[in-house]
Amino acid sequence: MKKMLIGIYDRLEIWVFSFARNHRGVAMVEFAMILPLLMLLAGGSFEVARYALMTQKLDRIAATLSDLIARSDVEDITEAEISNIVDSALYMAQPFDISSGSMVVLTSVQGRTGQAPEILSQRVDGSISGVSSPIGSTVGGDATLPAAFPDAGSGETLADGEALIIAEVYYDYSPYLTGSMGFFGDMLLRARAYFRPRFTDTITFPASP
Repeated sequence: MKKMLIGIYDRLEIWVFSFARNHRGVAMVEFAMILPLLMLLAGGSFEVARYALMTQKLDRIAATLSDLIARSDVEDITEAEISNIVDSALYMAQPFDISSGSMVVLTSVQGRTGQAPEILSQRVDGSISGVSSPIGSTVGGDATLPAAFPDAGSGETLADGEALIIAEVYYDYSPYLTGSMGFFGDMLLRARAYFRPRFTDTITFPASP
């Protein structure tokens, strides 16, 4: 009986030392430990790249919309023309689909002597809850321009008769992968561009149909 117990102990000792010296599967264990971090890095990189590309798209859309209107050689743009210009934003956003969750605001303003600029016309396509243009929304009312525009005194930021076309693009951005993890959440992206009319003194366009 004693010899049998000694034999079992010896075999168990050999097995324990053999197991301790066996390094097979170590790489698999290490990979399993680091896999969640790798997945997080991959998902985060994807979202950061998507976010950067979307902001670039919105900047380009705002600049293009404002520039297209400013290039008009007529003072009164028709409904068909302005609709085509706004619809072009959907094509410029590809491969992203911004047909929902986006808002485009086009505003034409003109300077007045000693006063804030006047909103000549404004068109809003799409809607996002709680979002409105900081420029203003009342046709015939005052337009509020950013501080980057110089103050000539008495609230005048544009010279009398000087016109400006402003395009604003808003998009309700929702991450694909990491929003549920808490690292990225929904956010409002915005872009704005300002162009002066090229061939006419002022430019107006119909409001949303």
